[in-house]
Amino acid sequence: MPDRPASGPSPIDSIRLVEQFERSQPGFTFQATSLPGHLIHLVLQGEVEQTCNGRRQRLAPGTVVWYHEDEWVEGRVLRAPWVYCSVNFAAPTLAPPDFDARLETGRADLAPIFSSLLAAWREAPSARRNLRCQARLLDLLTAWHPQTPTAAVATPVGRLWWEVETWARQNIARPLTLTDLCAQFHRSPNTLARACLDAVGLPPMKRLKQIRLSLARGLVHYSELNMTEIALRVGYARVHEFSRDYRKAHGLPPTADRTTHAAKR
Repeated sequence: MPDRPASGPSPIDSIRLVEQFERSQPGFTFQATSLPGHLIHLVLQGEVEQTCNGRRQRLAPGTVVWYHEDEWVEGRVLRAPWVYCSVNFAAPTLAPPDFDARLETGRADLAPIFSSLLAAWREAPSARRNLRCQARLLDLLTAWHPQTPTAAVATPVGRLWWEVETWARQNIARPLTLTDLCAQFHRSPNTLARACLDAVGLPPMKRLKQIRLSLARGLVHYSELNMTEIALRVGYARVHEFSRDYRKAHGLPPTADRTTHAAKR
């Protein structure tokens, strides 16, 4: 038989919360940030309209959505009761899906996995309970982890980059440079470059630009902010540079892209 490489360690450092929530009031509105780390929700009943990262989303039964690192969410319950399962976990070497791949509908098949994870979570503390929780969460990630260029598990070298990226996402309005990143994390440019290439296959500043322009597109499509406000919100001090980079990334200048998207809705 051909040799196979050994499997690596689990990317999950810890599981912080597994719970099922219910909001019974129709029209209930909310504003909140998601929890630190990775957070996955699966809607079981009801319907919600919400905005996250500038993207307007409608969550109905069978909708699964992935949040990463304190993302701002606001919305309203359209149909009650709104019942959803939630798991929050730390996995620093697990790349978050790209923004456009973080929501999927028609995944009622994930409900039994969430149910078994919740049952394991509620067991009395023990080594067996911890193993069972890890196994059920790995089952969930195996069943649903969007296959995007950044949805791979990084090696330990790439772990540093996810710490950097988490901080950068929280400071996305700042026009960060590689020098800023090096100063914040007390690492050399070469070290950060190796970590970023290992984690996502891109140099650090190209990765940050990808994140900025992905967030910007959601704001262009779904918010009422003008282009100067959007540029500032994603870290561009000059709107003409924002427009130039946006066109290179998405094929149209932001104003034209907003018009085109509105015409399709």
